[in-house]
Amino acid sequence: MKLKKKKVIFVHTKMRLLMRMKYCFIFLFLFFSYKLTAQEDPRFTFSPWLQSFYNPGAMGEKDQHLNFTGVLRQHAFMMREPEEADPSGQGESDSSTDPTKPTYRKQNGEQVLLNIESYIKQIRGAVGISFMNDKVAGVFENVGFRFGYATKFRVHGGKLGVGLQFGFLNSKPGKNYPFNPNQDPDPLVTAIESSESFLDFDMNFGIHYKAPTWYAGISCAQLLGGARISGGESGFKTLHPVRQIYMTGGYIWDLKTPVPWSIEPHVFIRTNLATWTMDVMALARYNGILWFGLSYQLDWAVAVLFGAVPFYNSTNNYLKGLELGLSYSFPTNKLGYRTGGSMGDFEILVRYGFNFYKDKALTGYGSSRHLYKNQY
Repeated sequence: MKLKKKKVIFVHTKMRLLMRMKYCFIFLFLFFSYKLTAQEDPRFTFSPWLQSFYNPGAMGEKDQHLNFTGVLRQHAFMMREPEEADPSGQGESDSSTDPTKPTYRKQNGEQVLLNIESYIKQIRGAVGISFMNDKVAGVFENVGFRFGYATKFRVHGGKLGVGLQFGFLNSKPGKNYPFNPNQDPDPLVTAIESSESFLDFDMNFGIHYKAPTWYAGISCAQLLGGARISGGESGFKTLHPVRQIYMTGGYIWDLKTPVPWSIEPHVFIRTNLATWTMDVMALARYNGILWFGLSYQLDWAVAVLFGAVPFYNSTNNYLKGLELGLSYSFPTNKLGYRTGGSMGDFEILVRYGFNFYKDKALTGYGSSRHLYKNQY
């Protein structure tokens, strides 16, 4: 008697992973149903080095296991001066003396970001924290703190990260430079001269995939739109953070030349479903030690970048993880440049990373199936 084979129906591991990704995307896009008009995350030229700040799924994707990244950005832009502005306010006035034209004042801004992230082998994931100070002299000052976790998967030779981040943002309007809306009265900015500070709680969610020669990611920041913890609601509604969608991608193209050069294009897109911006960057890297490039920030600026990993070939593992970078941006819009205004912005990047896992020394006999690297 011939036995009929019984069909076995099962769910493959990859199919289960795809199902989890499907639910993650559904969770992400549930928060895209409406738009807000409010504050946004600071805009850095060194965005490829700060992916975990914009996308929590990118935490733990650096070569080293523990990484410190710090960025300092100094910039200036022109603001229309109110009719009754404080003459002792910050900045320098426009040189225009035509009474029929509005008067503009240069405002100096500064952003400081410190990001710490680490891949932890025991939990097969990464954790990270970020500290941020974003201020414009006399206009506003934001102090933020974020912490999050990203779980990691191996997918088709690459690394897939799904991360969730929690954060607090303390916002405080300036004292020396009252804000003058173009249309008076504006119910959203009626009490913008108040010295009261506000504390909001929020969440970020992101998915990031990194292959040996390329990466891509999508994330949503400020999912809650700023859940107020302390501070009043009336008169300063514009301080609520705005929900942002970030999309990133990049590629490493190794040139087949005797001299070890590589070309690395990067794209960074951000939108709040009402407006959008895009940064396009191209880097040329020599032997992993020196790099330089150009960046075009749509409707904002053109930047030049250069940097180095000075101890790349050092035998000292505590030195070879140091990386330094500098960028200078030339504004291309009227907010960044007017007569007597800013001639450019600059950023300083300092990154340091090292491996704290030691390779195990294997002796004797055993199965190669038990060999593993210090990665997930």
